[in-house]
Amino acid sequence: MTHPTPTNDTDLFTCERVEDVEVLTFHKHLLHHLTDLAAKTRILDYLDSVSRDATIRVFLIIAAPQRLDKEEYLTFYRQYLSTATAADQTQLKRLYNGLNQFIIKLYNINPFVVHAGSGNTAFLFMNLSLLCDYRITTKETLFENPALDLGLPPKGGGVFLLSHLLGPAKCAEILYSGRDIGMDEALSLGLVHRIVKQETLRTTALETAHAFAHRSPQALFGTKKLLGYCMKDLEGFLEYENKILEATLRRHQHEEM
Repeated sequence: MTHPTPTNDTDLFTCERVEDVEVLTFHKHLLHHLTDLAAKTRILDYLDSVSRDATIRVFLIIAAPQRLDKEEYLTFYRQYLSTATAADQTQLKRLYNGLNQFIIKLYNINPFVVHAGSGNTAFLFMNLSLLCDYRITTKETLFENPALDLGLPPKGGGVFLLSHLLGPAKCAEILYSGRDIGMDEALSLGLVHRIVKQETLRTTALETAHAFAHRSPQALFGTKKLLGYCMKDLEGFLEYENKILEATLRRHQHEEM
């Protein structure tokens, strides 16, 4: 194995090349950064560069060790909601639009994508992992569903992605119940592909990425594009999702007046 290329460090993420695998390691969760124009531009430009680089066979994303769990997600979101009036939802719209841009960039990226994550994780970050081609997690991980507690529909394309993966009925059962998903169920549903020990997560993720990198890139690319064809309406769905969320928020604010 060759030595990695020099790392590129930012407050938000580190990227490095290990042979023909590009490794993106997040230090912090994305949400606070998507309303920061400089930070958002940095991550979106980086994803563009990965998509253009034909020497990258596999793109490995390692999620931040401090994940945004249900309670932290609710606290974060309520801070935004408390500052959003019916007349001015600028910050919230900026957050939604930044998240949509990240989702579309990740969805359209060319290399095969492996995702590795652990810890209690709000559904939003589960949704982001579902955009990836192969997903690794740990036994202790829990996908937490905060939408009903928040009083808003879920954000992040979850309805779209879960409907395609599980079918509308199973998607509805999960989202309407407000229940969490443990990893045994996640594995049986196909939401994750492999469960490993926490201490071996990064090593296993790198080994998995290299294994995919040694397969036919043409076959991986072609299969990836064919699987993605059925989700070609994702961008339109995200725009509609924003409208539903904004309308729901206006109703909440009207009721509180």
